[in-house]
Amino acid sequence: MNEQNYLRKKMVQALQTERIMLAEGRLLEALDARYEYRRSRQQLLQLWGDRRDVMQEAM
Repeated sequence: MNEQNYLRKKMVQALQTERIMLAEGRLLEALDARYEYRRSRQQLLQLWGDRRDVMQEAM
């Protein structure tokens, strides 16, 4: 559960950073923040997928 919370926190921070960078007109930094969000989201989904497989095996 700690890893999930860490990834969620990274996602929120990345979205906040993206919003700030867009407001300041710093488009490349905003794209970097969006990439960080997507990468964290993918890691979280992968983590959930791994756990789903474990649950199906247990049943």
